[in-house]
Amino acid sequence: MEHKVSVTWKKDGEFSHEGFERRHDIAFKSQVHLPAGGAGNDFGADPEQMLAAAMSSCHMQTFLALAAKKRLIVESYHDDAEAVLAQREDGKFYIATLILRPRVQFGGDKVPDQAAIDAMHGKAHEHCFVANSVLSEVVLEPVY
Repeated sequence: MEHKVSVTWKKDGEFSHEGFERRHDIAFKSQVHLPAGGAGNDFGADPEQMLAAAMSSCHMQTFLALAAKKRLIVESYHDDAEAVLAQREDGKFYIATLILRPRVQFGGDKVPDQAAIDAMHGKAHEHCFVANSVLSEVVLEPVY
């Protein structure tokens, strides 16, 4: 299965080694667009944020699937994910750590205890396609 996106950028103003416009558009479907830019911009998502979002979204979807299979009722799920940059010995920067801080609210008669929730997060991480695709350390810090 392929998952395609379209990234579009167009020169706006001067283009030189001293700087250029970093705004661009990412289309996931014809009607779903995301404004994006370089790291630390104030107008859209940057690539590092999008990697954190992809990891968080994948973990959440996998967690929700596991909860549904267990016949649990999830009322809400929130994650304040973070991508942490570091510099390698060769001087290049990379995302060393992705931190997920999921907060899950359960409803219904069957509410799992903290140990069961931790086990579900561990299994969700193990089966998340994005987690299985990156070399960065992924830290799970569930919030209770």
